[in-house]
Amino acid sequence: MTNYRNRIGEAIAFARNVAGRSQQELADMLGRDKRTIQKWERGEIRIALEDFLDVFDTLHLPVGPYEMWIRHPELFPRGMEDIKGFSTEKKRRTLADYYLHQAAPLEIEQEYYILFGDHGSNSCGIRQELLANLQTPLRDRKRIVNQIIDNYYEARAIGHLTDPEGQQPVMPILEACYDASARSVKANENRYSIGSIEDYLDDAEKPAEG
Repeated sequence: MTNYRNRIGEAIAFARNVAGRSQQELADMLGRDKRTIQKWERGEIRIALEDFLDVFDTLHLPVGPYEMWIRHPELFPRGMEDIKGFSTEKKRRTLADYYLHQAAPLEIEQEYYILFGDHGSNSCGIRQELLANLQTPLRDRKRIVNQIIDNYYEARAIGHLTDPEGQQPVMPILEACYDASARSVKANENRYSIGSIEDYLDDAEKPAEG
């Protein structure tokens, strides 16, 4: 019995209970035998994709959250209970509005690359790296950013970029972040704002004094 089959069975049972239906009621609605429903839920037999989708259509439940949990249970720390809170529509609408109407083209391109690019990393894992980094003191983040900058320039110089044709970081932005963090650490502050990137770029293009 595979983990997928176990989780599929658990998802069907959970969805059925959310919809307030018994195994017999679901069987009658699908025109199947109750024993088939029991075997699906226990993971004893494989369910066809068409039947799996039919279960959720019949129960009038969106299949998306359940399908996501089956493939990526790590995204749901409380297991199937998190399905009940999956549809955070206000946050979903806020994100959709941001990327539809407010996000700069660069942000959209980079977010798309994180999700779908050929970089060899897991997008969920990348997000955990970012969150873990955000939770560390600024002085530590400053050191990490400096290492990232050095690593990137070295990889580019020796031709070892993971995806040379893919999205590349805008280094002046990253260097502006490092510079801002260095100033904040020197001032014994644990947060920073890089201010206007345009101002930073303008300053970076000026000839050095002396």
